[in-house]
Amino acid sequence: MKKTFLVFLLFFAFLLNAQVKFEKGYLITNDGEKKEVLIKNVDWLNSPGEFVYKADENSREEVGGPLAIKEFGTYNYNKYVSYTGPIDYSSDDISFLSYKREPEYKENTVFLKETASGDKNLYLYKGKNITRYFYADTGKNSDIKPLTYKKYYPNGDNMKIATNEGYINELKIIFSNDADVQKSIPNTKYTESSLKKLFVTHNESISGVTPNSPVLSDKNKTKFNLSIRPGINFYSKMDINNMFGNQNFASKTNFRIGIEAEIVLPFNRNKWAILFEPTYSFYSNDKITQPANDELYNISMDSYSFINLPIGIRHYMYLNDKSKFFVNAQLNVLRLKTGKAKTMDLDYEGNIFDQANLAPSQLFKSFSVGAGYTYNNKYSIEFQYSTSHEILESSFTESAQISYASIILGYNIF
Repeated sequence: MKKTFLVFLLFFAFLLNAQVKFEKGYLITNDGEKKEVLIKNVDWLNSPGEFVYKADENSREEVGGPLAIKEFGTYNYNKYVSYTGPIDYSSDDISFLSYKREPEYKENTVFLKETASGDKNLYLYKGKNITRYFYADTGKNSDIKPLTYKKYYPNGDNMKIATNEGYINELKIIFSNDADVQKSIPNTKYTESSLKKLFVTHNESISGVTPNSPVLSDKNKTKFNLSIRPGINFYSKMDINNMFGNQNFASKTNFRIGIEAEIVLPFNRNKWAILFEPTYSFYSNDKITQPANDELYNISMDSYSFINLPIGIRHYMYLNDKSKFFVNAQLNVLRLKTGKAKTMDLDYEGNIFDQANLAPSQLFKSFSVGAGYTYNNKYSIEFQYSTSHEILESSFTESAQISYASIILGYNIF
């Protein structure tokens, strides 16, 4: 089973690496030349410092940075522009806030993600412990400027947190000619969704149509899936230690059933998801006959089954619009014992002379990793490996551990 786990981890790493691919896009150099290129999609969560591209499938890879590239993007997904100017790098982490109210600007050249476009553009810069927004008035062909927002410790008191919300007054100036938008500004939060709503509303009122922005793709919306997932568990030998020596129950195969709730997150083309899958697994009963001093002793356990309540994350790798691979990892938050079994018994000729209590519940005692394939967001198959867990109550001596691999079929209800 350890070899199976190692092979699975290598396969897991291979799938993640294989998913990084080149997609159709473009770039504009500082000279204004636009080139159709293939851009390496690495699913940036933070703003990229550079990107890899090539002219076509047979060309060598090249690296583009904000000093040489004015703009780049992948079609129907995202767009980045080069920005040179002040950025407030003050930490947003409440453990490392500044004592100064005013932004602590540093000049830098970076890529900004364009999140709304039209008469007025909204941009995003995301780095370690900071998120900053910028704007540009394209109608006046103005430069990109930062929107002021900063959390800080007021008067040197790190027991209090204050906020410089200068962006509110800045928005009032930016949209001074839009009475409808002005009404919403006091309630606008310094978040992408709140700011974007303001800019999109204004741009729609100016153009009369919804802007054709690549970041408005349907692939970047939160989705919910609920699936029924029956399967088979292949149990390894159950090692039993310090209970009349060291023994093991034979390996077994039995059924499992689960219901998986999946929240697909609204970024990186919906390639990441949060999972919660309550499962019921049946192990069955077992018995070992152990000879000692010309006598036969038995170690036995009644019917044993359990319910797992794991949470985890999943990463999708798209092959096309209908097919995708996935890999996931789950932490088993709670395991509940079910079935008749309460103890593991040691007996001679039917007379029990020693018992070990089975644990009725366990917290955070194991995890699982899996890889699989989904077709048409409806049908799936997964191979999963669950690490060993102790089934006996806490003991300084006796131990019984079980691990298993699973083949799971899935059907998405909705």
